Amino acid sequence: MTINKYDERYEIRLAKYSEIEKIMSFINEFWRKGHILALDRKLFEYEFVDGNQVNFVIAIDRNTGFIEGIFGFLNCSKTTDVNKKDIWGSMWKVVDSRENIPFLGVELAKRVFTLTGCRTQIGNGANLNTTVPLRRMFFGDKVAMMKQYYLLNNEIGEYKIAVIKDKNNKGHLFKVQDTTIVELLSINDVKREFDLESIDSIPYKDYWYINKRYFNHPYYKYKVYALRDSNGLVGALMMTRSVECNGSKVLRIVDYIGNQKLFAGLGRALEGMLKNNGYEYIDFYTLGFDEDYIFRAGFSLRIEQDSNIIPNYFEPFVRENAEIWAHYKHEGTLFFKADGDQDRPNEIRDRP
Repeated sequence: MTINKYDERYEIRLAKYSEIEKIMSFINEFWRKGHILALDRKLFEYEFVDGNQVNFVIAIDRNTGFIEGIFGFLNCSKTTDVNKKDIWGSMWKVVDSRENIPFLGVELAKRVFTLTGCRTQIGNGANLNTTVPLRRMFFGDKVAMMKQYYLLNNEIGEYKIAVIKDKNNKGHLFKVQDTTIVELLSINDVKREFDLESIDSIPYKDYWYINKRYFNHPYYKYKVYALRDSNGLVGALMMTRSVECNGSKVLRIVDYIGNQKLFAGLGRALEGMLKNNGYEYIDFYTLGFDEDYIFRAGFSLRIEQDSNIIPNYFEPFVRENAEIWAHYKHEGTLFFKADGDQDRPNEIRDRP
């Protein structure tokens, strides 16, 4: 490896398990004081520790021994296949109160490729003022805003989470249901029902990821569904999470893997979920998903100046619309709400 000016001043490498407390202290001091990942060691390890690996690239000043920069990332799979290994970027920060070499953060992001062997580095929740221009300038990434679709429960008399000024019933003109859903209760159910190896997509997600993310989360309870076509064949997986707030609740579709056409036939099944559970609405943040299938399932698109408010933030609750920006390299990259670090706790809580 060629030694450059960064190597002369810093030791740049993957973090060690023994350095977790130092990274958490760094987050507390330089990212945001009181951040949950600076306080909750168990959540930190769930998010960033895979086996013996800590998923942070760090820069340590060789003279002072201080950590001067971090780049945290999340694995989409456990694969060793370089043609499938994708990662999401997460925490990206360099100390700006000390005289560090300019663009140290960019150097850390570049090192992720060599240190992990990933084929692509993608991210959602990108900061428009910092991350977006850097990803465009130094990595040639494309940047786009995720779209939020929603299916209202029109039987709700008073919306306590959403603000609904236009019920916009045109979205409910879906056709007769031809997709059925069956809840899968374990990763073994998923393996039995659905062949993840056959899915060619960016990012590539494997059984390890599904098990960790949706069946073994330390705080959140997710539901994983198999989607069957009219012949009873499973062609996709859909993941959801119920959120309670203000004495009401909503359902969020947070991930989808497989045949997108099956989503179009979900209208009646999802309407049944709305009514049977008293959800105010079902929402679906995504980028790269075929919009026609979402509309055919009865959903409406929330536009930037929408008169309706479909909140995204619940910890703490913010009754406002929110935009999520994503960056990527390859056309056809898919993004969903639970990708990266966009669906994690932000407040300290008791473990279940």
